[in-house]
This record gives sequence, C-alpha cells and structure tokens, in this order.
Amino acid sequence: MKCPNCGYFIRQGVVCPNCGVDAFIFRKTRNTSIRLYNKGLDLAKTRDLTGAIKALEQSILFDKNNYIARNLLGLVYHEKGQIADALKQWIVSASIEHNNNPASRYIEIVQKDGRKLEKKNDAIQFYNQAIAYLQQGSDDLALIQLKRALEYNKNFVEACNLMTLCCLQENNIERASYFVQKVLKIDQYNPLALRYARELNKDLNVEEKKGAKNTTDTVKRTDAAPPVPTYRRQIRQNGFKNEIIAFLIGGVSVAIVLLSLVMPALSEQKDKTIDDLRSKVSAATANGNITPEELTELRKRAEKLEEENNKYKAEAIKQQNSVLLQEAAALSENGNPIEAAAKIVLIDSSNFTEEEKATLNTLQLSILPEAASALYTQGRSEFLNKEYDAAKENLENCLKYASSEDFIDDTFYYLGQIAQEKNDVATAQLYYQRILDEYPDSNHAANAQNALEQLNSPTPE
Repeated sequence: MKCPNCGYFIRQGVVCPNCGVDAFIFRKTRNTSIRLYNKGLDLAKTRDLTGAIKALEQSILFDKNNYIARNLLGLVYHEKGQIADALKQWIVSASIEHNNNPASRYIEIVQKDGRKLEKKNDAIQFYNQAIAYLQQGSDDLALIQLKRALEYNKNFVEACNLMTLCCLQENNIERASYFVQKVLKIDQYNPLALRYARELNKDLNVEEKKGAKNTTDTVKRTDAAPPVPTYRRQIRQNGFKNEIIAFLIGGVSVAIVLLSLVMPALSEQKDKTIDDLRSKVSAATANGNITPEELTELRKRAEKLEEENNKYKAEAIKQQNSVLLQEAAALSENGNPIEAAAKIVLIDSSNFTEEEKATLNTLQLSILPEAASALYTQGRSEFLNKEYDAAKENLENCLKYASSEDFIDDTFYYLGQIAQEKNDVATAQLYYQRILDEYPDSNHAANAQNALEQLNSPTPE
C-alpha cells in the first residue's frame, strides 16, 4: 500500500515507516474532506451559502491542507460580502500550495484595486458605528451608517440583517421584507434572515386578520427599496441587546482581519514603489544620463508617495486602535472583562477623538480592576491547588491590569513562591523585595523577609 501522505510504499501494516502516519485513517479523513468539499460545492451552486460554509469549514477541519476547499470557502465568503474572511482563507491556501493556485490570483485581484478594498473596510467601520449608535439610542444616525455600509458593500449580508432587525423593532414590515429578500437572494438559507422572515409572516397574518389590504403585494415589491423611515426610540429588550452585541463582535473581528492581513500588504506595495523610484534616481545619477528636471521630478514623485504612505499607515494604525476599542466595549457588554482588558492594554489612544478617549477612560476605570480581581482569584485558586504554570500566567496578567488593589502584595508573594518552587532564585528575590519595598505593612512582609534570608544564605557544602 502506498502512503497517501509521503508516497512511501508500505509493505506491512497501515502505519508508514517513513513518516509515521496511519495511512488508513489518513485516507479516510482526506476522503471525508473531499466528500464535504463536493457537498459544499453543490450547496454553493444552489446559493445555499450558509450550508456551503458549514460543509467547507468541516472539510478543512478534516484536512487543513485541502487548499481547494479553502479557495471555494473564500469565494463563498466574498459573495456574502465578508472580504476579510475570504482573504484569510486565500492567504492560508497560497501558503499551502504555491504553484498554480488560484488563491494567489484572487488575492492579487482584491489588492490591485486599493480604493475598492478601502471601501470594503469603510463599510465595516460604518456597520460597527451603526451598532454603537443603536446602543446609545441614536436610531436615525445608525440607519445612516447602515445605508452607507450597504452603498460601499452591497452584498454585506450582516449589514442587511441588522437593518432588518431595526425595521422589525419599529414594526416597519415593508422595509424589513425588502432586506430579508435581499439577503435570501444572496444566501437562500441564511438562518437569521429565515428567522426574520418567519417573524414577518406572523405580522402579515395579523394584518390580514385585521383586514389590511394588499399587504402581500406590497411586501413582494422589492425591486426598489422603500424609503428609510424616521425611527422613534423604543425601550430595547434583552434579546435585541444580545443580538446587537453579537453583530458587533462579528463585525470588529472581520475588521481586525482586514486591517492585519490586507492593509500591510497594500502598504508594502507602496514602499516597494518608493524604493524602485529611489533606485532609479540613484542609478540615473550615477550614470549621468538624466536631466536635472527629470531628477527633480522623480524625487518629487518619491516624496509624494512616501508622504501618502505615511498618512495611510497612520490611518491604518488609528483604525486598528478604534477597532480594538469597539471590540473591548462589546466584550465588556457581554460580560467578558478579562478578554476586554486584554484588548484595552493594546490600545494607543494618541490619535483618538475626545469621545473615543472618554470611552477608553471609562472602560479602563471599570474593566481593568474587574479583570485584575478575576485573574487574582483564579490564580490564587490554582496556586493553592499547586497548578503553578496556570497560576503564574493568571497572576502575571493580574499585575498588568492592577493599580491600587489590596491584593497586589499577595500576588507578589504567590509569584515569589512559584518562582522559588521552580528554582528561579533571582525572580523570587525580586518579588519578595518588592513586598518589603512597596508594601512594608503587608501580612506577607515577615514571610517575604524570611524567604529572602533563606535564599541569600550560602548553601551548605
């Protein structure tokens, strides 16, 4: 039997002596991956994009090197307007197979039109801003942002679903029906759109019982979007709030992928152009075959490009920090202070607006102490259970977020004990000394002093 992994001929048994792979299981999982890919392909052809995504994600789960499944998954994501998810799959695919891989062409096509890519990113920003406005109760402003998001990315399914949610909340059946049908034209089995469709059917049945005329005909007229209404503020139910949080976390995650994977690539292209211009200037100057006017023109082009690229990079960094702020706010709303704190400490607020700085300050004051307390409690419990590695990680993270909490000296002591347990004398001494210097009245001061004396005393020969 030939090994499906490395091609070595296995003379006995099913385990390859060359690469150690169980050939039987390997072939089974690869065949399963191919079967799921074929299923995803069939579903994509029938525009069941949600079903196709599930099948293709399972295909990759069985065989992470199935780059053909990744390529198709990227195309399906792209069709749904999820450009960042698409690029992520294509980038991984291109790293798996370098030769004759369509993924490289897909990436090149997307990156080639920088303005189009920026508009896709702007659509995500508008979408996230709409969610922020909805949480603040500014429904009219949220609708404007959603409309702009859909102008920049007409197939942005999540934005359509959020618009439907707003319309249903205001009982605007006609407008909600338009966006539901728009989503179902793109992804005919989208679960959220189908759920909203069921809600619409309930409302339509109620209208028919009341004697409403031509309701069904009105809903089916979706060739032109009904006008955006002026929304009245209503008290939101918990279910609506949770859906908003889910929309936000999904949106900012996509934005982060877009910023981290695509924007650097575009910036690198501009850097390369600048370097090429400078090389031309140097070569032409050395050979003396360029006029002063041409030399000045080349230098001006290089300087202009460099100035534009610096602005571009600064804007990308600013957007990354804004996305981190939005994600931290969403995690905080969803009751995840530790994850929110991890985002907060990464934020550079130097280019923030006053409003963003105020939001960050509020989050820092509320979330960091809560995260520090939770990590201390968890780390202390792990320390007492002698789970030293886990305790060390949580207690060190606790110190990142703590400022004036009354358990900081305890944290130093536990970390000193863990370091001593692992024979890291220098680290243990550092923590014990910090207790004596910074918290001389601590209940651990005497223990820290004793521990230091033992560590400093010469070992008997």
